[in-house]
Amino acid sequence: MVRQFFLLLSVFLITALPLMGGEGKIQTQSGWQLVDETVAVVNGEPILLSDIKLYMLLFGERDFTKALNKLINIYLVAQYAESKGLQIPPQEVNRIVENFAKSQGITVAKLYGELQRVGLGGSVFNNFIEKYNLYVNGIRLFVLKPLLSNKGELELLIAAKAPKAKPVYTVEILPIPKKVAEKNEDLLLSMDIEKISKKLGITPIRITATPEELKPSIAKVVKRLSEGQTDFAEDKNNIYLVKVLKVEYKTPKGSREKILKRIEEEKIEEFIKTLRENSVVKILPEALKALQTSP
Repeated sequence: MVRQFFLLLSVFLITALPLMGGEGKIQTQSGWQLVDETVAVVNGEPILLSDIKLYMLLFGERDFTKALNKLINIYLVAQYAESKGLQIPPQEVNRIVENFAKSQGITVAKLYGELQRVGLGGSVFNNFIEKYNLYVNGIRLFVLKPLLSNKGELELLIAAKAPKAKPVYTVEILPIPKKVAEKNEDLLLSMDIEKISKKLGITPIRITATPEELKPSIAKVVKRLSEGQTDFAEDKNNIYLVKVLKVEYKTPKGSREKILKRIEEEKIEEFIKTLRENSVVKILPEALKALQTSP
């Protein structure tokens, strides 16, 4: 679950990566001898074979090319986050390493010893921890936060992906008898519900309802308004000043969270795609071929 995963790591805790033992551990390929060979370059920053091997070890990824592509994405987002001033201080990296070792039931020294045993130094691990947390927090700050904070746009995105979604409006309605409205035309032109309410001594009504639950004349107006907009409706006896406070969409039970996760994943993919299009990413074919064809 993408959002839960990001929320977990956004507080700088990595506690469930299968480093030692268990089914998630990757066996070193026969003949695959670790050297710090550059496999790819992302905006001038190298991705080494040791970085890829560590990623495969931590996440249980057995496909070398998939691991490399994921690392390229991590580096792109981490670099963007750094360009925006985001930093992971060395002491924070040390704290994460300590927490990770603790989650494995070992000391930091033992952790580094296990890494060394499979040909990976502690500096490789620390570098990845910094990069990965820059990536996670970059996604959280520059993709998920803007998405979730723009409630109106988010509701429209959810509705677009849920054919059976029904709009639910929270509206403020000020009913004004037509005779009173005729005597206060200049006042009504301000379309300020609070001001008009105080002046006329009429209390506005706030309700949350679907269009079918509203008076037809009011529903017709509400449907064309966006959040924060105000307009007039009328029937035989009254003029109604209507303000839309919020628009939400009712989706079938259980589908909203699934749709939201899908939207988040799509936004992340779009963000990374844009970064790739505006970056220089070079995969060294000779190194990649040699690694993939090792006996």
